[in-house]
Amino acid sequence: MIDQWPEWISNSGNTFGRCFHLRNAPSVLFGSKESAQLAITRITVPNGLPEPTAPVRPERGFTISLHLRQQTETYRWGTWVDGKFIPIRYWERGGVGVYDLEANPIAVRPTGFDAVHFNLPRRTLDAFTDDNELHRIGGLPCTQGIKNDVLFHLTNFALPWLGDERRVCSLMFDYFVWMFCSLIAASYGQVGPTRTIYLGGLAPWQKRRLLELIDSNLDGQLRLSYLAEECGLSVSHFSRSFKRSFGVPVHRYLISRRVERAKFLLRSSSAPLSEIALESGFADQAAFSRTFRAVVGTSPKRWLNEHMHRLSVDLRPAMRIDREGVHRRFLFPMALPPAVDARNDGATSDVAIGNDKIGEIAQE
Repeated sequence: MIDQWPEWISNSGNTFGRCFHLRNAPSVLFGSKESAQLAITRITVPNGLPEPTAPVRPERGFTISLHLRQQTETYRWGTWVDGKFIPIRYWERGGVGVYDLEANPIAVRPTGFDAVHFNLPRRTLDAFTDDNELHRIGGLPCTQGIKNDVLFHLTNFALPWLGDERRVCSLMFDYFVWMFCSLIAASYGQVGPTRTIYLGGLAPWQKRRLLELIDSNLDGQLRLSYLAEECGLSVSHFSRSFKRSFGVPVHRYLISRRVERAKFLLRSSSAPLSEIALESGFADQAAFSRTFRAVVGTSPKRWLNEHMHRLSVDLRPAMRIDREGVHRRFLFPMALPPAVDARNDGATSDVAIGNDKIGEIAQE
């Protein structure tokens, strides 16, 4: 028995794909290589495996396999677990299999399949249960091939990340791991949700600190654990308190701040969209345009055009005042008589300055 286990995930990417006799297996790693929280690897074998899979590297964790398509033929399908063969009668689209990587699982899949494997270390699962005041999970019993609708949709959500994790900010990764652990614990870990009720939100000083951190890190290179530590809270307590205080999760709030920053830059600068996208914390112009349309309901250029049109309409009364010399006394409350400036024939210096500013705005 191995006493010390590495902090990284051994069974992921091409290393894990070689167990299925594949050269290339697209994947994404959550966290750093030295301390990974979760790994996702897609295993696509169109014509099936002519022989059982090679042994995986033993490690403290689970591989959770979800199939992306219905298996119409499962004759001779099965899995060896701890030297015992478990046959598979059918496997639904979205069907799941959970295997302990310390139990030497070996898959027998003579016909084609397309699956996504989530390799979840026990330390990640233990951190989740400890943080939520739940009992630690020993095993994850699961009948092979039974559909899990929520995990199926969560898997499809994560597919675009495989091979291109740079498109996703760290906060999104943290939230995904948290959702994934919650789903696995509730579906297969035989634990219920915590009954602890948190009535309060964040304190004023915590809100101020968070706003400073988020606005100065719009690129998303913040971790939930760091934000929680800055507030002196656990990750789960922090997430609940943040949503109660701001009405949305941290990641959605971050997106809204990025969009507001982009609006400001669109209004106040002539920079191209590609520069505005990077300045607002987006990975590229395409990601910026997609997110802006999803939040605002229109494209950045169209929004800017509509905003400038509304601005010109709002300025028409001021432009008419400056052009036609409408009595300036209507611009100010009659209860606040200004000082008289003899150079303007009884008009006031304050009003003259105000009209000069309006004229400058109208000419811009």
